[in-house]
Amino acid sequence: MPHQTFWKPPKEEKSKKTSSLGRGRKEKKLLPEWKQNLFSDHTPGKSSADRAEFPPKVIKELIAEADGQCQHCKTAPDTTTHHVWPRGRGHNRGRGVKTNGLRLCGPCHDMIQTNEGLLQEWITIYREKYGDYFWYDEQDWEEHNRKLAAQEQAERERDERMRQIEPVADLVASAAGRPLRAKELRLIESFDTKALQVFTGMVTDALNGYAAAGHYRPTDRFED
Repeated sequence: MPHQTFWKPPKEEKSKKTSSLGRGRKEKKLLPEWKQNLFSDHTPGKSSADRAEFPPKVIKELIAEADGQCQHCKTAPDTTTHHVWPRGRGHNRGRGVKTNGLRLCGPCHDMIQTNEGLLQEWITIYREKYGDYFWYDEQDWEEHNRKLAAQEQAERERDERMRQIEPVADLVASAAGRPLRAKELRLIESFDTKALQVFTGMVTDALNGYAAAGHYRPTDRFED
């Protein structure tokens, strides 16, 4: 029997699927050319290990100041630059800055590295000479000053908050005829500025109304 070809309906092009919200899949946006090259010239900051290394310029200055002599024994020639504050001591890592460098001979360097007493002795000398955090580099100082500024700002805000709360606490304590309890102080402290103003006005109006009616005396006690 000869092969027969049956008619087939033309194939319809399927529409793109949409999400459950009825929106089609978004096409990937191409970045503008100016954004593609935005960070092409960017170089990342130094790593912690890099910041611990003494730059050649610093070493050269320390060598000149040491005048070829170990700064500990004062007899042997200086051959190495020692980190007075060690580069791997906790989260405070000694940096490769001039104020943290000490020119030593090999034996003195090994001795100080392994003797905590001598290590602390030189740390004390440098702290007196250069001040606290003598091992900080520029980035450390920026972070330190930023944290210090944030701490000072928080203290100013806390002091301002206490100036707002104290008159209200004194008013309520005077009306109650006794010091406020801890939970009562915490309640007042929990009010924001607007709520504190409303509460103060409410207590003041209540006391004024009570006094105007001739019922309030400073020795009156309010029952809890």
